[in-house]
Formats: sequence, C-alpha cells, structure tokens
Amino acid sequence: EEEGVAAVEIIAGQAGHVNYQTIPGVIYTWPEFAWVGASEDELKAKGVAVKTGVFPFLANGRAKAMEEIEGVVKIVADARTDKVLGVHIVGPRASDMISEAVTVMEYGGSAEDIARTSHAHPTLSEVMKEAALAVDKMQRNL
Repeated sequence: EEEGVAAVEIIAGQAGHVNYQTIPGVIYTWPEFAWVGASEDELKAKGVAVKTGVFPFLANGRAKAMEEIEGVVKIVADARTDKVLGVHIVGPRASDMISEAVTVMEYGGSAEDIARTSHAHPTLSEVMKEAALAVDKMQRNL
C-alpha cells in the first residue's frame, strides 16, 4: 500500500517515500504474530550491540479477562542509543498493537519513549509499555 502511495506522489511531482524498515509483517493465526524491524539475532549477526525487553500477556489484566494469555512482546533496542530497532509480538491483537512500534520506529524513537507514554488501563497495549520498561530493567511488578 505504501509503495502505491509513493508511486502516485512521484507521478504528481512530489517526493515519494517508503521506509522498508518500518513495514510491519503480520501472520493472522491465533495467537497472531506481528513484527517490524530487525530481530535480535539479525542485529547481533551484524555486530550491533542490543538490549531487549520482554513482557508476557499472562501478566496483563485485560488479556486475563479475555482469557487470551498466550504470548509476549519483545522490544529490541540499540544498546547505546536506546533507539527501537525491532519489535516482535505474538499474542492477542498483535496486528493492532504493532502500529505503535511502527510509529516509534518511523520517527527514530526509543524504548524509553514507549515506556514514558501513557497507555490506557486496562488494555493489551500495556504489554508493549511493560516490555519497553523491561529494556532498561524498569519493569513494574503488576
């Protein structure tokens, strides 16, 4: 879809742009899988120092109420700058949740940016916030 928009923009004399690093992937199984950016293994293979944060849906009140507790959110960030380089989600509504990661990555945001952003309670998106807190070992005991 973004390539189509960029093509029309170029035809119209504008600067079309597609950031291939921020195009999300989704597998519509149950639970869903969604990701954007690089994996921890890909980055380590390239010699990039990373730090990660992981948080399970099992610890989320909304997931418990929905009886959908399988899965985790994993955030991979640059060890030096904290810039988010990849996000991987397996769990309920992963396809909806990945857009937060795409936005943060599109604008060069950090795990701390996600961690300091208010997330409605109780929502599944709090799993993203908790994973971001875990990147710097700031997880709360919920």
